[in-house]
Amino acid sequence: MMSSEAGSPEKPLRGALVGFGNVAIRAHLPVWRDSPDFRIEAVVEPHPDRARLVADYLPEIPVYPDLATLQGKSSIDFVDICTPPGMHADTILEASRAGLHVFCEKPLVTAWGDFERVCLASRTSGMVVFSVNNWKYAPLWHRALTLVHEGHLGEIRSVSLEVRRPASSGGGATDWRSRPEIAGGGILLDHGWHNLYLIAALIGHHPESISVKMGLGTRGANEVEDEVDLEICYPGAEAKLSLTWRAEARKNLGKIQGERGALTINDDHLLLKPHGAASSCFDFVEALSAGSHHLEWMRPVRDAFLCEITDRTVRGTNLKEAGFCARIVDLAYRAHGAGLQSAKVPIPI
Repeated sequence: MMSSEAGSPEKPLRGALVGFGNVAIRAHLPVWRDSPDFRIEAVVEPHPDRARLVADYLPEIPVYPDLATLQGKSSIDFVDICTPPGMHADTILEASRAGLHVFCEKPLVTAWGDFERVCLASRTSGMVVFSVNNWKYAPLWHRALTLVHEGHLGEIRSVSLEVRRPASSGGGATDWRSRPEIAGGGILLDHGWHNLYLIAALIGHHPESISVKMGLGTRGANEVEDEVDLEICYPGAEAKLSLTWRAEARKNLGKIQGERGALTINDDHLLLKPHGAASSCFDFVEALSAGSHHLEWMRPVRDAFLCEITDRTVRGTNLKEAGFCARIVDLAYRAHGAGLQSAKVPIPI
């Protein structure tokens, strides 16, 4: 299947979309369509209404009720998992054991035990398991990370990030997101996942401990968390993450403080303030909080997936990044469940 000389597919990699909801239609399908390296040849969708919807977008593509049925009738190379998070782990395991590469919407998994099983399946099968960690490719975040890695701030001492979303914004605790058995968790698992891998990229060290406060929704005892304040302690640095689905308006804010200066994030612009030098402002056409589906951010994710498939020297890079997110989320939920609000919880090495 692979060209040993160029390291690229001899023909497009054949894939199947698993789940045909909004994220599949608006964010995933378009980036497969505009790449010569991939081709979607099937859809797995058990829900009758969404299965019928496939004909509007992919009229020549067959639809199957489950992955096992697809495998019995069609030969593919990878799956793109677009189901709600609570279904991710089982689908990843089934696909990996069947010898298929996996491209999966975030969060990759909802529990640390699932992540360990996914890693084992990936190692055993030799298949790539890849999470859609697309926020680092947002133009604003790409510039911010570049400025940090070029040393404009020096050693990072603190990171403070804030995500504000109304409950009814399309990114809040609406529809399946408010059902823990489907969503796997609330805002920490949803918006928190993106911010965690950004924090890891900014600070770059192994954290020592976390502390967390969570606020649950108001619609019942089994509600997911809709507000979170999370602190991550590092040797010589700290990160604070504030998340809410109770805001009046959408907004993404932040500040990165280093030994040589600070970088402020205000949704659609960055302000770099080096110590003893003039400030610089960087403006961006699209705010971080604008919408939920960003094709410009998805194309680099797709290309990184291809790179992990074709280049074994970088394989597992994304999975390691997802592992950091999974570990922090899992520890935070465990701390909250044990009533350890604001207590420092050590992070295992």
